Amino acid sequence: MEYTTIGIFDFIKNPEKLELLNKFNEKLNVEKNKIVFVYSAPKVGSTSIISSLRLYGIDSLHIIHIHDEEMLYALTQIKGITVNEIILYYKYLGKEVYVIDVYREPIERKISAYFEKIGAYHFNNFDEKVNTYNVEKVIHRFNRIMPHIANGDHFIDKFNIPIPKQFDYVNKYLLIENNGIKYIKLRLRDSNIWGQILSDIFGFKIGIVKDYESANKPIKDLYTNFKENYKIPKNLLDDIMKCKYLNYFLSPNEKQDYHHKWFVNSDNYFVAFTSEQYTLYDELTLENCHLDYIQSNHYMDEGCICKACSLKRESIRNKINNGETITINDKVYHSEAKNELLTNRVKKLNKMNSVIPNRVNGRKNFTQEMSNIVNGRR
Repeated sequence: MEYTTIGIFDFIKNPEKLELLNKFNEKLNVEKNKIVFVYSAPKVGSTSIISSLRLYGIDSLHIIHIHDEEMLYALTQIKGITVNEIILYYKYLGKEVYVIDVYREPIERKISAYFEKIGAYHFNNFDEKVNTYNVEKVIHRFNRIMPHIANGDHFIDKFNIPIPKQFDYVNKYLLIENNGIKYIKLRLRDSNIWGQILSDIFGFKIGIVKDYESANKPIKDLYTNFKENYKIPKNLLDDIMKCKYLNYFLSPNEKQDYHHKWFVNSDNYFVAFTSEQYTLYDELTLENCHLDYIQSNHYMDEGCICKACSLKRESIRNKINNGETITINDKVYHSEAKNELLTNRVKKLNKMNSVIPNRVNGRKNFTQEMSNIVNGRR
């Protein structure tokens, strides 16, 4: 079914816009009927959702991870279209469209965003070098810029949909249908029940994996040291508690607990950068940054659907379903999965050679020996 309603699909009246959207679709080659946009700000837990959906739903879902139009251009080299236009475009094509966003508490999100680019951006150095820096120096820099980093919320600011007067603190998520598109809002603090929420929404079991944590990166020692020593200045905490996003997504009791959590870890008054000072800081930092910031191995599951990756994906799903601990080696990267499959095949062949008896006289019962191996009797 194709939607032909003019209004929400205004772009169909613009041939140039429609051509760009068609070009975008050609690059993505979306063949599945269900398409999921994880359209969120960075550092809120979205990569975990991407990897989890790929592990459990890659056969039925086409999954796109996007933060903004800048990231959109980096992925496709196409300018002149917005993420919201792309979302509506797929509904216009008759796809079943879902959009997922996540809310994360502001202080934790700011710290995570700071450490995401702490080397290349904030200190113009390699992460491995910054990992040895004095933590007080790193804390001081963070406090100077803290009010200006990791602000905003896609669900409220970018989706352009009507939202309820308050978040659903009982069910711990929102599901809003607008223009036939299902918009889902989760909170990182509820990640322990994301699997249940998403399983109910999509109609099949989804297990959630943790993914791409700062504790596993080259700056992990400094990151751990920072978290153990950081005390937020009281005036900055007061400003945080006025945040409109925090006051929407947290219940009164949750806000009280959040304030108490940080108040017991608060410190004296601190003068942060003004907006003008931060703008200058940002300009100079970008000018001085000579290191390319490239995130490698961003996802636990890259999304390849070859046999090797599918087998690796099944192995990880079984571990999650059995309650086993997922390690850093449990990932679906095509090159690694392919090598692992080849290695396992060689091992199996070696095992076959070792269990089939070599006889000087008489013929081997090859069929029986192969049956024993396949059925696990060898």
